[in-house]
Amino acid sequence: MSWQQKPFSIDVKAGETLYLCGCGQSKNGPYCDGTHKTVGGKPFAESFTEDKKIHVCGCGKSGGKPYCDGSHKA
Repeated sequence: MSWQQKPFSIDVKAGETLYLCGCGQSKNGPYCDGTHKTVGGKPFAESFTEDKKIHVCGCGKSGGKPYCDGSHKA
């Protein structure tokens, strides 16, 4: 999986739930598009209790998926 070589910065709202790609094959990365149903894996379902900005892995190298850990800089 590699959608881009930097993280996606996403503004989330309290009460929002995002389904982020866990299989690495989504054509709508970093969001789940259901491709995991044919290739395996499952999405990351992330619910938020406050408004904030998150940084989601775009390169596929993060050890803390779905979040960016800076591995794209290496």
